[in-house]
Amino acid sequence: MEKKPRKSPARKDKEANAPARFRLSPTSGSIIPLQTIKQRLLGLWQSLTWPVFVKVIKANIAVTIALGLLLVNPVGHKSGISGILASVAVEFVHPTKSYGLLAEDVLFGSVMCVVSAAWSILAIYLASLVRNPLDATMAQPAVCAILACFLIVGCFFLNLFRVKVEQANVGAMLAGTIMAIGITSAVQEREFTAVPVLQELVSILVGFALILAMFLIVFPENSTTVYVLNLIKLCETFDGFAQQQVSAFLRDNSRKLSVPYDSIESVAKINQAVDTYITTLVQKKRMVRRELSFNLLAPTDISEMTALIKKLRVPLQGLALSRAMEENMRKAEEVVLQDSHDHHVEAVRTQSSDPIDNLFYEAAEKNGFSSSALADRPRSYYGGTDDEDVDEAFTTDDEPISPFSSRSPSATSTATSSSYFTDGMHSSAENLSGKQSRRHKVRWEDNMKVMTYWRKDYDEILSIVKPTYFDLSEACTIAIREAIKRLRKLQSLDPRYENKPFFYKYYYRWKVGTDREKEEARAYEYDPNHDPSVPLFKAIQKFQEHRLIGLDRLFTKSGVPRRILFLLLTFQLNLHTYAEQVYTFASHVYELEKTRTKYKLRWPHISLRKYLFQSYGDPSDEVGPENSAAIANANASVSLQRSLSRRATIISSILSPRPADDLEAQNSRILYRLNTPERGRARTASQHYDYIHKKDNLREHISSWRQNELDPLDYHDPDVAYPTTPTQRFFYSLYRFLHNHLYTTDVAFAFRAATIVALLSLPGFLEDSVQWYNTVRGQWAVVVALIWMGPLVGSNFFGTMTRTVGTIIGAIQAIIIWEAGRGTVQGLIILSFVFNLPWWLVYIHGKFWKATGMFALVTVSIIIGYAYGYKPNGQHVSVYIVTLERMLAVLTGVAATLIISIFPFPRTGRVILRRRISQTLGEIGALYSSFLSLLLKNTPETEQLVEDNHKLFDSVAKVIRSQIQGERVLLEQSRFEPALRGVFPEDKYLHILQILENILSLIVEMEFAMGKIPYDWRMAVVKDTWRERKEMISSYLIALHLGSFALINKSPIPPYVIRPTKARRILTNKARKLPIFQSQNIGEREYTYYSSYLMSSEQLAVEIELLVATIRDLVGPDSVSIWLKYKH
Repeated sequence: MEKKPRKSPARKDKEANAPARFRLSPTSGSIIPLQTIKQRLLGLWQSLTWPVFVKVIKANIAVTIALGLLLVNPVGHKSGISGILASVAVEFVHPTKSYGLLAEDVLFGSVMCVVSAAWSILAIYLASLVRNPLDATMAQPAVCAILACFLIVGCFFLNLFRVKVEQANVGAMLAGTIMAIGITSAVQEREFTAVPVLQELVSILVGFALILAMFLIVFPENSTTVYVLNLIKLCETFDGFAQQQVSAFLRDNSRKLSVPYDSIESVAKINQAVDTYITTLVQKKRMVRRELSFNLLAPTDISEMTALIKKLRVPLQGLALSRAMEENMRKAEEVVLQDSHDHHVEAVRTQSSDPIDNLFYEAAEKNGFSSSALADRPRSYYGGTDDEDVDEAFTTDDEPISPFSSRSPSATSTATSSSYFTDGMHSSAENLSGKQSRRHKVRWEDNMKVMTYWRKDYDEILSIVKPTYFDLSEACTIAIREAIKRLRKLQSLDPRYENKPFFYKYYYRWKVGTDREKEEARAYEYDPNHDPSVPLFKAIQKFQEHRLIGLDRLFTKSGVPRRILFLLLTFQLNLHTYAEQVYTFASHVYELEKTRTKYKLRWPHISLRKYLFQSYGDPSDEVGPENSAAIANANASVSLQRSLSRRATIISSILSPRPADDLEAQNSRILYRLNTPERGRARTASQHYDYIHKKDNLREHISSWRQNELDPLDYHDPDVAYPTTPTQRFFYSLYRFLHNHLYTTDVAFAFRAATIVALLSLPGFLEDSVQWYNTVRGQWAVVVALIWMGPLVGSNFFGTMTRTVGTIIGAIQAIIIWEAGRGTVQGLIILSFVFNLPWWLVYIHGKFWKATGMFALVTVSIIIGYAYGYKPNGQHVSVYIVTLERMLAVLTGVAATLIISIFPFPRTGRVILRRRISQTLGEIGALYSSFLSLLLKNTPETEQLVEDNHKLFDSVAKVIRSQIQGERVLLEQSRFEPALRGVFPEDKYLHILQILENILSLIVEMEFAMGKIPYDWRMAVVKDTWRERKEMISSYLIALHLGSFALINKSPIPPYVIRPTKARRILTNKARKLPIFQSQNIGEREYTYYSSYLMSSEQLAVEIELLVATIRDLVGPDSVSIWLKYKH
């Protein structure tokens, strides 16, 4: 019996202290830092294009006209000092919106201002009825009580409606202004009069009319043209991303790319860019659907093109993931080979005394494969990463699993040896004895001979199929370029004059000459009878015919596929899907050009429900400081987990299980191509409606009690059992009503807003201070607090900073304008127009600094208006006193909102961020369990059921994606919170959000691939791997929920029961040995789909472990982990 090789103490210490590594490297990439102030200022300057400049000019003209009306008699005399509100109304309407969205703001604002004025007049009238004419006191208790009650109640419901309906934001701000100024001013009115309130209302309506007329008359903007420009930019960017990823995967730097090969974007950057571009395109689509226009393209065409573009998200992100996984594999192999070269060369030569062995090692090194690569290769990378190869050296059960075996000994051997090698190959070899060791050594050497060829085979396969891949990629690029030419023609766009002034065309023609201008125009011409999608279709056919060339070389000698085969098939699927969607889009544009030949009046195409309640803004705008009240509802719980669980329960109850068909009993198999691309078609409005709104047959089979919230199959409450008696049901329904409609963040926010209004308006209802309060116009403190109050300490602190800065800048600017203009109307108007220009740019494109630009503009208008026309005692007030009063009012309002935000306890942005990330983690887990587990259920599926599940999956994924975007905004705001208890770990949360985006993309990839696999094929895979699959699913969900609970409760993370990467590896190793994955079945399309699912699932395990490790850095490890020195 041979002696076991002994290890030196140094070697033992080195192995004991070796860091734990993931089997696959994460693809999230390095952390993308938040933008600095310098970068934001640079981006603000770069955003100044001709369209933005036109919007600035139009908005500035409107506010200047409104200010001029106040300064010119007799308009200024009739409107009184309330005429200032015309300028304020213009400044509150954000000028970046299209005329359709401006019309919405004007419509909602007008209605809300009329209602607010009517409410204020009613309060004044009732107060006049109880006023005692014989009492000389102005602030009589009964009068003040009525006015205060109307003010508080009105502000409460006004803020509640403002939070619920996004379109009511502008109207709520101005309606609150009417209410605050009108009701508090009525305290000193001894007789009933509605004139001040009506003056305020008319001034605001005039401001609305000015801004709307200006955007309709002066350079009116065509929303369809704006949409097409954004669509063209998106197509060019997506095509550049696709070409980069394809070239990087194939290791080819000879192609001319829009971005150099060395600066290939990471997966995280591509995820962010894709989300940004698609979100912007959806916003422009909603603009088009809400407006009346005169175009060739109809709103239904815009909707269908948007739907086609959104389908590019999955294959584009899939290409990036494939490229990142392949790159990680190569890098990891190079690192391992370099680190272990010297040590393993010595070890192998010492142990190999046989001359034949030495000859083998020398031959291997001559072929470019060092002995270190043979002895200690990265087990989870490329073909050599397959634990099945290692099993061949130490087990005799290396044959594929029998199709009728449920739990064979070889499966146990695979799982055992897989974990056996996790601790290291050398420590495992010590447990072998003499004769057994010698036999295994010989088999190990035979296995290494096979392994020397896998990478060479892989590189040779890539070199063979590379032209086919590049042909398909190039065909996609050509099809997109031709589609862009047709889109430009449909909207009469010339790329030479895009984002240029209207006169630039004549200047350019004069500069280069007419002949050259016509010669350049020929570059944008095309044959209208040539369909650009036909060459792409042929390239797709060629790709399908050649995609399997050489792939049989990526199997082991026992017929088991290597992981690199799965990765290559994943890349093929994403490239083919991308080409398929580009083909559909290009053919759709071609059909539109043939069909849409006449300009027509296009009516809005949107339902009333979407018109009233659909959000159309940027997620960062919805929860940004300029609309901070919306933060309360930005990431509100939508009960995703309950909805998904109910869906799974319903489907499982209405469908009866049936045994899976035995695919192995079929006599013959044919090789399928991937899906045939669907050609796009132009539809009329009625055809589009029928195409989108298909009949949902599933709901006809669902009984009404299962749609109820009190579902016995879905009811789980650890506090109380299922209500059975009528009394219990009544109180349960009452509890649910109060929980859903009263005990909410929206109601709490509205209550706090009403409280702060009552406190700040209190001096206006006291006899000792009522005269002073109205003289210094203290109502503006109420207006500032009512409009700009936010639900979080972070948003209020940040808002205090931005609004204070804006007020100071506006005050200084107003004094300069007044002194330079010497109080003359002409000087004030001209100087105001000039000085306001830069602050309109900040207001339009300042992102988080929008409030600064707006407050600067509002402050200038108010100070100049009051300094010119305000005469409390028949005498003018100094501009410096007006400025001081304005600054004190603003500071009082924003300070009051900051103070009240800490009651009953401070809700800091970083705490809310942590809780919402925890909620998002739980919902991602619910998304994974309710859909991917449902796809593996032993139930037959109808086409309608699959489509319904996919729609629900997309909608839930969209909600989670918007939540992550909102959490990024909270992270931005948390940077400005004072670090009283310690520095905020910004990098950790940035990394978590980046990983969450990658996890969501991977789950979407998995659903996309698994949804294409038929039920019978899935069951053929699941039936022999059910135990391992359940362990994998449970390990994924435990890790996700563990991270969620750790964040919400600040609890340390305990050790894993089983690591997600290990559970996934055990399942993969067993699944690879199934007969259905043998080389003769590689032509089936399901083989490719499952390969994509498998690689995404393996990468998901890595990202989940990285996520838990990052969360552990925040909350700390459990004490057991410390004692056992457990590495997460």
